[in-house]
Amino acid sequence: MNRRLRSLTRTTAFVMAAALFCITLEVAAQTFRSAPASAAEMKNPYAGDAQATAGGKKLYAQNCAQCHGNNLQGMGPAPSLISSSTRNAKPGEIFWFITNGNLTNGMPGWSQLPKQQRWQIVSFIESKNAAAGQ
Repeated sequence: MNRRLRSLTRTTAFVMAAALFCITLEVAAQTFRSAPASAAEMKNPYAGDAQATAGGKKLYAQNCAQCHGNNLQGMGPAPSLISSSTRNAKPGEIFWFITNGNLTNGMPGWSQLPKQQRWQIVSFIESKNAAAGQ
């Protein structure tokens, strides 16, 4: 009986984890789709700038890693930032989301960070997604 109960418990835990993972991915995808068209048109002024990416790495560690993980893998309800939805999002959409957040889903807005720093975080996230997509 114990073996059967353990098996059922493991199966239930696996199904729940898979469901949470799928929901998290869907929330992340919807988030970028909710950005206004004007955000999608914004260009990253620091795209390809190694110094901006390095600065973004430090800012990410200070402000984002506690929820999204040191390697952008996501933790708990915070989604992974190494994903097809993030990779397919335009830089301006990521910037918009960092700026405005989504409190309903636990993401604070970071508008208090200077614009340059928010773009540096975008540069870092994009660099990690580019490396993961290769």
